[in-house]
Amino acid sequence: MEASCSGRAKRKHRQCVTAAQTSGEVAEVQELHGVRIVADAQRRPQVQYLVVEPAQNLADNLLRDFEERWWSICRKGDKDAMHTMLSKGAKLLATTVDENRRSGLHFTAAIGNAECTRMLCEAGADIDLGDKQGYTPLHMAVGYSRTATVQVLLDYGADPEVADKEGRTVVELVEKLRAAMPLTPELLGRRTMLEDVAGVLTENLYEEVEPVAVLDARLSDGGREFLVKFPDAEEDSWVNSKYVAEDLVADFDAGLEYAEAECLLDVQHRGDSRQYLVRWQDDYPDSWEDEESVSQDIIALWEQQQQQQHQHEPSEKHSSSNGSSVSSQSSPQLEASAV
Repeated sequence: MEASCSGRAKRKHRQCVTAAQTSGEVAEVQELHGVRIVADAQRRPQVQYLVVEPAQNLADNLLRDFEERWWSICRKGDKDAMHTMLSKGAKLLATTVDENRRSGLHFTAAIGNAECTRMLCEAGADIDLGDKQGYTPLHMAVGYSRTATVQVLLDYGADPEVADKEGRTVVELVEKLRAAMPLTPELLGRRTMLEDVAGVLTENLYEEVEPVAVLDARLSDGGREFLVKFPDAEEDSWVNSKYVAEDLVADFDAGLEYAEAECLLDVQHRGDSRQYLVRWQDDYPDSWEDEESVSQDIIALWEQQQQQQHQHEPSEKHSSSNGSSVSSQSSPQLEASAV
């Protein structure tokens, strides 16, 4: 007789047990399998743990073991174990903090584990949560020069303008670390990692914008700064020299300024170079400027206009048999009278 492939069997029943708030009888529970938050009859939040054996209260050491397992996973960056635990309590675990007010995201960011950091962001971790010193996960990633997790946190919307308890943003933290890390052979590797982090921050925080004008320069504690006028800003901004293109700095030092040209009026040749007569939008007198100082876009537009103008002008005149001059584009009546 063929055996049946289906049937009933007994197994241990899993149930959710509310963590005890008062002392009471403690049942034997071997392991916790998950965690969640629920509301009681008075709509107060309570933590429930998923257990195998029925229990009324949970032993303190069992709760402690469960939490320690979570923090160990975060500190080590064990992605498989983290995935398992998050599948049974993602929202609560992702937002849990330790005695220093650090979440698991602080630890995964600090060790540079991009995959675990991404999992916690997806699970709902507070990306900009500050610990007792005000360090956010982004501060931790920058402080330990973890380029990969810096990028992940920025991708998920971490705010680089959040300051720690000392008032430092992550950009200012990089500057402080630079000052404390001279370019010596012993520190070259760490300095290279820090510069990589600085590069990621620069790419994500700043966009390349052509200024309307560079107005002034000054020296500050952070080095040389330039007062820059941007086309989309209401107020002029002081910008550190390292964020200003080298050619703009060279032009400013050479006494050149940026201004909006209205149009080109003429061109003249001087040897192998050309100069253009420029009309300015700010009522500045028309002036001859070297070709390299004039935008290629406005030069191309001017040349196009000149070409169109020549196409509409009468072609060069030629002489008739009786010596009179006629245009090849003259009307039939004029050509006839000339003959």
